[in-house]
Amino acid sequence: MTIVFAGGGTLGPVTPLLAVAKQIKIALSRSPRNDDVEFVWLGTPDGPERLVVEKEGFRFIPITVAKLPRHFDIRWFTFPFDSMKAQKEAREALTSFKASVVVTAGGFTGVPVVKEASKLGIPCVMHQLDLVPGLSNRAVAKQCASVTTSFTYEKPPFGAVSTSIATPVRFSQEDLCRREDALAHFGFESSKPIVAIVGGGTGAMALNQALDERLAEWLTFAQVLHVVGNGKLQSVKKQTDGYFQTEFLDADGMVNMYSCADLIVTRAGIGSLSEIAALSKPALIVPIPGNQQEENAKAFHRAKAGLYVKQDQEDFSGVLVKLAKHVLSDRVEMQRMGKEAHAFFKTDDGEELAAIVLRSSGFPSSRG
Repeated sequence: MTIVFAGGGTLGPVTPLLAVAKQIKIALSRSPRNDDVEFVWLGTPDGPERLVVEKEGFRFIPITVAKLPRHFDIRWFTFPFDSMKAQKEAREALTSFKASVVVTAGGFTGVPVVKEASKLGIPCVMHQLDLVPGLSNRAVAKQCASVTTSFTYEKPPFGAVSTSIATPVRFSQEDLCRREDALAHFGFESSKPIVAIVGGGTGAMALNQALDERLAEWLTFAQVLHVVGNGKLQSVKKQTDGYFQTEFLDADGMVNMYSCADLIVTRAGIGSLSEIAALSKPALIVPIPGNQQEENAKAFHRAKAGLYVKQDQEDFSGVLVKLAKHVLSDRVEMQRMGKEAHAFFKTDDGEELAAIVLRSSGFPSSRG
């Protein structure tokens, strides 16, 4: 059996599906049929996903990026050709690896893959992570055998064919290590709280700059673990006492981060928010302005499951540091926020979506 996952450019649609892959392996190992499974990932040539999925043992195939920019760009003219090339590459990969099923959790990279799989009669499973569906998922929903969503809706965005399920998350409370070990991993002390600032797999220049402007002030009340994003180390200050910076954290690094961080400052992609919810972490949520992330952040804020912080406001860097200091000063409120996040956003280890993928492929899953 070959299961093809599609998506990339950021880690948002990637990390949830890694949890699904793990559960698929477990389900197949328990089956009397003892089927072998190969995972193939179709992603972007330069995105952060390649390093992550290859470390998990996936075969990675880059395909042409075919994304229509929101604003005027030369890619408006090259898009038709990029799209045709991406579909050709997707078709070649699907036939070469004899795909049994295609799985995507959004993103423009999944569009040509689902379109070609549909033509080949390969079943497709699509999961909608963000509260507001993006154009990519809207473009292929009707070509999918199964459509699931992370949020519940009064009126399902894809019609009656979609159902709400637990969002797959690669980490759980059982994965966390001792706080003392995590502190030692990053060279932190136990005397001050830890703030983790994470801008996603590609980083966030606005968060990097906000921290850079006020780093001395941050370090008066906290130690800072800063994930700046690939290629962005030169955009922030060099190492100093109480401040640890890195371009990227692998799964082990993320476990250590969550194990020692008292507060998370994050973008509002569901990959990040679902991990925060699963691990009951308090968070300052800074969505990309004008992006569907804003609605994710507002939903968490309404549920008192995190604090929504607008990036495009006056003195953003000052507001961010003041909010962080205020939250860290109230342990009871931090615990409440973490518990509300856990209660508000349903997550699991990927078992629910894994069962759907296996059923769609024709394999009788453990839940089937």
